[in-house]
Amino acid sequence: MMRKRNGILPLLLALAVSRTQAQDADISPNDALKQLLSTALSVTIKARVLPTDTQEDTPIWNPEVTKLTIPGRSIRVRLDGDNVRIYLICTPYVQDDGEVLLLAQGQVWLTEPSDKESKYSNTFYTIPISFGEPVLFFPLGLSDEEAQEKNFFNIEVEIKIVPYEQKQ
Repeated sequence: MMRKRNGILPLLLALAVSRTQAQDADISPNDALKQLLSTALSVTIKARVLPTDTQEDTPIWNPEVTKLTIPGRSIRVRLDGDNVRIYLICTPYVQDDGEVLLLAQGQVWLTEPSDKESKYSNTFYTIPISFGEPVLFFPLGLSDEEAQEKNFFNIEVEIKIVPYEQKQ
């Protein structure tokens, strides 16, 4: 008698799983789109190139881009300058507590005017953030103070992530 019960349980589980999969297959394209957009994230990236002179706060270059993604899928932004190329790769992960874990990677190719070869640097950070909280990322790996000491221009990237449905 006990063996028959143990055989029924896996059968009931298999039936429940197949029924759920059949219901998912019947989902309309509009419902599928609504379901996808309910998890989608809007990522806004503002890059600023700041002059080395601390007296001047006006950015030399100030591009802004907003991209749509889903948790776990990276977005890639390419920034080109006269002697620099930057790839910013951001991958947001929504955690169980509703917070966001952002993986931010900056790949920088920099050519000095006097050199003929490019220098490559790579920075990678894992940043815990909340939705709507702007976070600063320095793809050159330099803070404002370090850039000022070395007489470099600095690139500051502000990243802000909000759920797509709450986008403003």
